Amino acid sequence: MAHHGLLFFDEVPHFSKQVLEAMREPLQDRRVLISRVNSKVEYEADIMFVAAQNPCPCGNLLSKNPAKVCRCSEVEIKRYKNKLSDPFLDRIDLFVVMQEVTEDDKSDVTSKAMHEAVLRAFVRQKERGQRHLNGKLSEEEIERYCVLRADAQKILQSAVEKFALSHRSIASIKKVARTIADIEGHEQIEKRDMLEALSYRRRG
Repeated sequence: MAHHGLLFFDEVPHFSKQVLEAMREPLQDRRVLISRVNSKVEYEADIMFVAAQNPCPCGNLLSKNPAKVCRCSEVEIKRYKNKLSDPFLDRIDLFVVMQEVTEDDKSDVTSKAMHEAVLRAFVRQKERGQRHLNGKLSEEEIERYCVLRADAQKILQSAVEKFALSHRSIASIKKVARTIADIEGHEQIEKRDMLEALSYRRRG
């Protein structure tokens, strides 16, 4: 039902293991194949997948508010995080830790400015002759369009060795870096584009 739309999982660790592992196929292949004894049915599932979770079961682990003290043990936090498998997480491109909102918070960019930046990035992708937008590039298209400057390549190689990144993770990082470069107006992926892309990878 979310084909060509957005699928949002709130409190993703509370979904059953069977459901989460079943998400690996549509996240990777953008399709769902259902097999029965006498037939197979394939559904298109080209979705944007978004998920949210607390940092711990009680939700207060990262809070700076003295009134919100984490009540979870290390074992409980580890068990909570381990509900999500590495193969499932490996299919997610961006990981962002959200901070608590305060009354002094102000946005660094307006919605209008962000909208214009996204449109410029979209135009740059089309002008390169891409059949697909960055997030859906094939391996061949990644090699063709995600061109890295030498310093960016060095940063990526260092990250691969340090964090033992999978082939899927490397492809994801390149696509994210390509999008960041498009927003910044860079013809090739530069060092700062790569550093920002790496900052969105899962840690801990």
